[in-house]
Amino acid sequence: MTNFHYTLSSISGTHQEGEISASNREIALRKLRKKDQIIISLEEIKKSRTWFWQKPKLSLEEKLLFTSYMATMIKVGITIKEALHIIMSQTKKEKNREMYKKIIEMIQNGQSLALSLKQYDFIFSELFINMIASGEESGNLAQILEYLAVQLEKEYDLRKKIISAFIYPAVIISITMLLAVGMVIFIMPRITKIFISLKVKLPLPTRVLIGFSNLLTHQPYIVIFGVIIFIVTIKAILKAKSLRPSLERTVFHIPVFGRLLVYANLARISRLLHSLLQTGIPITRGLDIIGNTLSSTMYKKIIYESRDKVEQGGRLGESFDGNEKLFPQLMTKMLFIGEKTGSLELTTEHLAEMYEKNVDNLTKNLSVLLEPLLLVFMGALVGGIALSIILPIYQLPNLISR
Repeated sequence: MTNFHYTLSSISGTHQEGEISASNREIALRKLRKKDQIIISLEEIKKSRTWFWQKPKLSLEEKLLFTSYMATMIKVGITIKEALHIIMSQTKKEKNREMYKKIIEMIQNGQSLALSLKQYDFIFSELFINMIASGEESGNLAQILEYLAVQLEKEYDLRKKIISAFIYPAVIISITMLLAVGMVIFIMPRITKIFISLKVKLPLPTRVLIGFSNLLTHQPYIVIFGVIIFIVTIKAILKAKSLRPSLERTVFHIPVFGRLLVYANLARISRLLHSLLQTGIPITRGLDIIGNTLSSTMYKKIIYESRDKVEQGGRLGESFDGNEKLFPQLMTKMLFIGEKTGSLELTTEHLAEMYEKNVDNLTKNLSVLLEPLLLVFMGALVGGIALSIILPIYQLPNLISR
């Protein structure tokens, strides 16, 4: 879509200026002619490069609120334009206010809400836009927005549960690392002076620790630079498309974490499919949208393969056969029965609730399951440092006698 700036003139001579979005200039002119005004000028707005910090941004929670407010206001008879004006007046961030203002202008120029939101596809997903478009076409936008609100609420709850499950391990690991660094920076240099004055050969673990302590205290910039290089390298590896499938396979084989990721993906796929079926979007188109929405390359691949099989006349449940690790037999059989009985919408809702419950149960027990591993990690790191300090003290008589 391209944005155009127009100037119109009425019979009375008053001028009107604004912006309109269209796929090309001819379509933009056709839209403007419907206004029964004289078109004075129509110029394409050249897109200037926008940095990521200059773009509007809505968190998942903010998108949920936006959808809920829009659904409520449209349901009670408020027009889309008026509803957006109300939301804009309650928005504090200037970039987001500007976004709503442009969306309102596009709607004033006769553009649909779905096409207006498509200008901000880095905020509103393909699923979101397609469901809005379906609601506008069917004249049932308020109900579709309610479906979207439920979808976003479930996704928000799912994400919150997964994040909360990792908070406890992250806190424990962070405290352990800080404690270890504190010992190396503040305790080790004092003991090192004593060891050096004795002029004895120290055990290997102690020498390694002294070397790291000297590096951290006397040349911290090298350590900081090394940490930055390490983080950048890890990020590059994670973003590399060729390595992502191998990394994902490794993660999916990790006990507990792998199962959690499988449940989370199945819950999301089931919920997305349920939402799309509610709006009347065909299964093949729904699978295409779900594939574009998922972040897992492994699940993306299977979803796209499933779409192709369904397009060729196959059944949805059968299309997942052969991928039992990512799509358990329970899910494939329930989808098969749902298709056969014509109750696929109800089946996908039941599957979504079941896998969301599985995620909930697993995240609740995650801290208990991880406690032994965290204790081993803490003991190995802090205990190893303490042992490197204490070991030469106990060996001092022997070392001096040599």
